[in-house]
Parts: sequence; C-alpha cells; structure tokens
Amino acid sequence: MNRLWLFGVLLFLFGFEADAGKTQGRVECFVFIDAAIPEQLALFKQFNREYYLSPTLQRLGSMTFINIGLQPLANTTTVPLINDTTGIWVRKFKPQSLPAMFSMYQGKPIQQVLKDTREIRQCLQG
Repeated sequence: MNRLWLFGVLLFLFGFEADAGKTQGRVECFVFIDAAIPEQLALFKQFNREYYLSPTLQRLGSMTFINIGLQPLANTTTVPLINDTTGIWVRKFKPQSLPAMFSMYQGKPIQQVLKDTREIRQCLQG
C-alpha cells in the first residue's frame, strides 16, 4: 500500500513539472492598435475571428490586444483586450508606430510593425 501511495505522489510531481515546463516556453504577444482608425479596428476584428475559430491557435501562446485610442472598445471578444486610456502600457512598451506587435519570449520583448493577421499567427507560433 505504501509503495502504491509513493508511486502516486511521484507520478503527480512529475506531471506537475511537465506542465510547468510547457508554460515557461509559451510566447506572449501584445498588439497595440488605435481602434479609432478603421484599418486597425478591422485587423483586430479579423484576428479575433481567427482566434475564436482556432483552438490550436489559442493553445499556442498568450495574445493581448491593447487599444491606445481614446475610443474604448467593449471587452466582449475572444482575444483579451485592454483599453489603455491612461497610457500605462504605452509607457511600458513604447511602440514606435501602430499597429505594433511585441512578442515576449523568455522575457525579451521584440517589436514588429504589423501588416496583417498572418504576422500575429506567426508570433504565437514562436
């Protein structure tokens, strides 16, 4: 009985370490847009639709859109959305132009100017 209990505890611990290793290698992507600009709002809506329809894409990494415009968007989307009306996120990342994407892999931010949703999908794939 004690061996079975020990085996169960060890199995649990090894499973926990495997899950922890998976989350450490996940990519985090932050996309900055101004929702008042129609092209940038369309980019957000298109990616939100793609993200909603793809469970695989949702599992690849963490994606957050940050609206830096004065026109806040309702947060009723699949992709997490932050309305940065106070500029906290802009001060943290300092995007040079919009739309801009920052990919965070192992704590290192890399900035990229966006043209379409293909580049956002590539960010999630690492």
